[in-house]
Amino acid sequence: MIKNLTLLLFLFCTTFGFSQVGIGTTSPTSGYELDINGSLLVQDELKVGNFPDGTLQTNDYKFLVRLSNSVPPGEVAKLDLTQIPVAPVNIADYKFTNLQRDNVTNVDLQFDASKYIVGVANFRYEGQSIPKGGNGAIGDFVYRVFVEGNTWHIEMRNRTLNAVANNTITYSVSLIIYDRKYFKSLSPISVNLNGSNTGSAAAPTEL
Repeated sequence: MIKNLTLLLFLFCTTFGFSQVGIGTTSPTSGYELDINGSLLVQDELKVGNFPDGTLQTNDYKFLVRLSNSVPPGEVAKLDLTQIPVAPVNIADYKFTNLQRDNVTNVDLQFDASKYIVGVANFRYEGQSIPKGGNGAIGDFVYRVFVEGNTWHIEMRNRTLNAVANNTITYSVSLIIYDRKYFKSLSPISVNLNGSNTGSAAAPTEL
């Protein structure tokens, strides 16, 4: 009986004694079972499997992130992409119809440029061909997104030639919307090719 009581007391003391662990600190922060003050290096024993195939809807993906604005800074939190309203990368499909000739000159997409980065993918032109100009010129066709008035806008048109009639062309495009919280803006890079069509560009200094 005494032997069993001693073992039970030992287990209780062990559990109590190791309920809060500090590494690099003699006073672990209250409320955290493990408080690491310093760098963490994992060698050899961390086993990581292949990332499973599928989508966020069919797999239970979770990410661990370090919060710099926690008190104290450095709290590790779970990021569940299936529960957040805006994912790091989002895709939206648009179709533009009933155009004036072939012109989408400036359409406000109403994405806040301070929160999002917008890119164009899968552009498709359907409908009437635009007649060539003099000397067989095909004009200056452009599709792009740009920031104006702190929101993203889109332009799709031939800037120098026009379709013959209205409502004869349809534009389909996929927009990729990136949440700026997960991206870092790098410094602009200017490249002077000195009249050549080949050369090299400097890598961003931040990378």
